Amino acid sequence: MNWQPLAVGTVVALATGLALAWKWQLGMRKCAVAMLVLAGVIAIPLGLLVDRSSALLFIAQWLLTLGSAAALVLWRFYRDPDRTPPSRDDVVLSPADGTVIYVRRSERGQLPVATKNGRNYAIEDLVRTPLAGGEAVAVGISLNFLDVHVNRAPIEGEITVARRIPGLFGSLRRPEMAFENERATITIRGGDLQVAVVLIASRLVRQIVTFVRAGDQVGLGQRLAAIRLGSQVDLVLPARPDLEVAVQPGDVVRAGESVVALVAAPEKAPVTQADQRVGT
Repeated sequence: MNWQPLAVGTVVALATGLALAWKWQLGMRKCAVAMLVLAGVIAIPLGLLVDRSSALLFIAQWLLTLGSAAALVLWRFYRDPDRTPPSRDDVVLSPADGTVIYVRRSERGQLPVATKNGRNYAIEDLVRTPLAGGEAVAVGISLNFLDVHVNRAPIEGEITVARRIPGLFGSLRRPEMAFENERATITIRGGDLQVAVVLIASRLVRQIVTFVRAGDQVGLGQRLAAIRLGSQVDLVLPARPDLEVAVQPGDVVRAGESVVALVAAPEKAPVTQADQRVGT
């Protein structure tokens, strides 16, 4: 068996794949392990083709390994698994799969802000909503290619705003593109609580698809939208004493399952003797 060209093809495929993984922030260790496993599986049948030229074996090993890795990435990206939200009504769930990159509080009278590469951008899409006037908390969630890209409702309620704003498709490595790119804003009102989900496109994102419109009723964890390829989703919450943020930067969250904030139950007024007499 002619294993030398297969080994060279594996090394070249690994180098190519890891360069792309670094550029797209996919996680170098996981990608390296996955590509080595794929290369080993592909090399077994190719190694039996002893009558083939070394050049042909090298090219086949290189292209098949890269192609298999790309297919695996696309499979992970286009997944839309079912999610089971917790059976409770005192939580705000994550709208996206990914990693929490910041929890930022806005000052009174200022718009909530999102942050890209250390620069702040007011979320102007929230003008004329209750989240624009008072204090608010923005939770930024970063997605990469390997995350599920279907976004889900963080609370149960009515869609009050479903706005898709056309824009550019610049790289989010350039901070100024954060709110010049295509984006979508969805606000949901459940009782006296209103939250917003802001989806921001990137250079590789060519489509944001929304599944809801203003006036629709959504359940906790219901599908809201899909954002194509790696990007960022911000969840904007009102800063209230009865709302406690339960995540911090570095936490890994899952859409429709991970609890981002807890809503405290309203305190009941003490029962007086007069109330007891009325009850009797």
